[in-house]
Amino acid sequence: MRNTSVPPGNSRPPLFLGLAVVMVLLALTLTPWLRQDSVESPAPARVSESRPPTAVARPSTPPTPSVPAPAPRVPVPSAPSVDALSAALHEERVSLTSSVIVEGIDMDRSRVCAGEAMSLSARLGGEPEPGAVYRWVWPVSDGGAELHPGPTLQWKAPAAAGRYRVRFQVCKDLGGRRVGVLAEREVVLDVRSCGEGERQQHEPLRLAVTQRGQGTFAFQALFEGPARVTAYAWDFGDGTTSTTTEPSVEHTYALQELGAQETRSFTVRLQARLDRGGPLEATTFVLARGQPPAEVPPPVELRISRWRPDSERGGWRSEVVVRAPEKADITWERLERVLVHWDGETDFATHPWRDVLQVEEHLEHGGFRGYVKVSAAEASPDIKQILDTLYGHDAVGKEVVVSWSPFKREPPAK
Repeated sequence: MRNTSVPPGNSRPPLFLGLAVVMVLLALTLTPWLRQDSVESPAPARVSESRPPTAVARPSTPPTPSVPAPAPRVPVPSAPSVDALSAALHEERVSLTSSVIVEGIDMDRSRVCAGEAMSLSARLGGEPEPGAVYRWVWPVSDGGAELHPGPTLQWKAPAAAGRYRVRFQVCKDLGGRRVGVLAEREVVLDVRSCGEGERQQHEPLRLAVTQRGQGTFAFQALFEGPARVTAYAWDFGDGTTSTTTEPSVEHTYALQELGAQETRSFTVRLQARLDRGGPLEATTFVLARGQPPAEVPPPVELRISRWRPDSERGGWRSEVVVRAPEKADITWERLERVLVHWDGETDFATHPWRDVLQVEEHLEHGGFRGYVKVSAAEASPDIKQILDTLYGHDAVGKEVVVSWSPFKREPPAK
């Protein structure tokens, strides 16, 4: 066993040994401080100065092309519910099952300038419904709704740019306020703010239409520009096409399949090919109506006089007599007026029938005697002819249609 005892005479460690231990401990303690103090003191903090950035040489990379910011899109207004439209029209909507479908809606232009007109036409498919009524309906700013009958529409754009919804419907009158909806389709129309040189009268190609007879129409291309038109390519909308070197053409539609007073709209497209530059295109619509066979008597007897100036109220007037057959009991509803301009453009308006026709005597079964009015504003110098169509229905709900011309201006002398 190891002896750890202190030898005699050395009961305490020598003094120099204790001092040595203290010196070693001080050396161990002061060494880190001495090393830290020996390092060069950091420079005092400086206030940063604003200097232009220094260009740094970097590997050359192809510049990123600047992409223009996309034009702000006008949000599409939320669609009013069908119940809201029915309430605005004071109707009770009833959805009906039907084989007729609305395949699409054609437009004569993709967008329209604020305050100008554009034409719409509905394309129908499936089996036609007897007694069906075609109409267009759209909301207006005051919470109401506007309505226009027929498969085509001349829609006047509001003065404010934006995107507007228009709905086409195939309906049936169920009596009272109840309206049955067989098929419908909605389209959103783009209305733009346009400069003076962007409006329709400045378009290089326009298309004028004149009806020559039952199902026969004359088309005239109106072109303005420095180039020369080498050919006109026509698509008449019934599967028939034609190419001409002249700017005018005539076409007759086959209407044998149309029933009595049944209407059908055709979309006519024109492409003008130029000797330099891309081709120009224009679109218009024609509305053809079937006629009853010769052995079928007309629904009413119509007599109308030639228009003459109205010295009392201004404008023009024509005497009208409508006689209805027995048991017809016709109820008249509305009058559609078409203003035909010299350049072939048309304006449509629908009126309550008593606003245009002044009834002086009521005859049996819904007939009447009176006169039809044309205001001086309607018969302005740029109007060639005015066409009226009176709509109603008989006791069994069958549609009754009567048409006439209350005004026509002779062409100006060349």
